[in-house]
Amino acid sequence: MNGRFVLILILLILWFILGWFFFKKYLCNAGLVAAPVTEEQTEKKNTSDVWHIEDGNRYDVNASNYFQFKNSTFAPIIKGNVQSIGVDRTADYLKKNTNRSLLITGYYGEQETNNSILDNLGLARANAIKKLLMRKGVGANQIDIASAMSKAQWMVTDTLRRGAKYAFTTLRQGNDRIETIKQRLVGKPLTLYFGTNQDNINLSKQQRTDFTDMIYYLDNVATAKLDIGGHTDNVGNRDYNVDLSKNRAQFVRNYLAKNGGIQANRMNVNGFGPDKPVASNATDEGKAKNRRVEVTLN
Repeated sequence: MNGRFVLILILLILWFILGWFFFKKYLCNAGLVAAPVTEEQTEKKNTSDVWHIEDGNRYDVNASNYFQFKNSTFAPIIKGNVQSIGVDRTADYLKKNTNRSLLITGYYGEQETNNSILDNLGLARANAIKKLLMRKGVGANQIDIASAMSKAQWMVTDTLRRGAKYAFTTLRQGNDRIETIKQRLVGKPLTLYFGTNQDNINLSKQQRTDFTDMIYYLDNVATAKLDIGGHTDNVGNRDYNVDLSKNRAQFVRNYLAKNGGIQANRMNVNGFGPDKPVASNATDEGKAKNRRVEVTLN
């Protein structure tokens, strides 16, 4: 009798313990929803200089630093193992998985100056990272670029500590943008004006948009090139003006290479001097229109 009582007591204790366990695990939290992660918590998690890039469960890698950029510049500062891990491994992954594409979003600050030829500094920074991947053999069709405003706290002294973010997607089939750019820009000169004996360039917003599209077209159409022709007014010696026009065209080629990442061998240069005026040289206004460089996508 005593043995049976002890057995029943043990079973009751076990039943109580198991019942309490299931109650705590499945019933106490049944009506509760986990609190959403706040922006402050996300920001705190991402304050370390770690570049984390992933493609679901297909690819996951950490580099010791983000790409960083000096204020108002778009040439990346490569620190730690960003190059060896972040770039090289990501390039290898994209080359092995040609059905995947990477969207690079470059960050920029509202107070920064855009010295590139692209629409904004964020695009220029994303484009610089894109060129690094392309030099590793990744196809341009696998990389898209975008831009977004940075947070003020990411700019430390004169350095943007967090230059870009990354997102993988399925490679899209077909590309309407290439055809749109072709219809809008191919064979239609983009004109840059120069003052007398001047070689500086001030781009309008529309010209930056046009150059952004030209870069995209050059990246995706292997046979495409830019023809860069320099022109002058008729003031002075013709031979001098021919040389001046060619020097201006070469200046533009170098400027586009430096500020847009366009390869020099994708640009043809010619100097026409005063031989192809678009306005009368009899007026100052006409002369100003003739002092120009025309950049034509072909």
